[in-house]
Amino acid sequence: MANYTKENPRITVKFIDNDRETVLFEIKDRNWMNVGELFTDHIANSLIEPEIKKKRLEPDEIMVIAIGIFKKT
Repeated sequence: MANYTKENPRITVKFIDNDRETVLFEIKDRNWMNVGELFTDHIANSLIEPEIKKKRLEPDEIMVIAIGIFKKT
């Protein structure tokens, strides 16, 4: 059986327009301890608002996902 490990302990967090399934923006180089702060309403809104204004979008839903890549060793 194969083992999977992360090559890098850092995590990328992506904010996705759930209506169009497109990435609005991403925040790289987070760790598992500080990813949770991006999921609060206040912080998420403060990050999302400038991006959607800049891109002139108004999505009904935004999906926020944390991504860690595990490779077979």
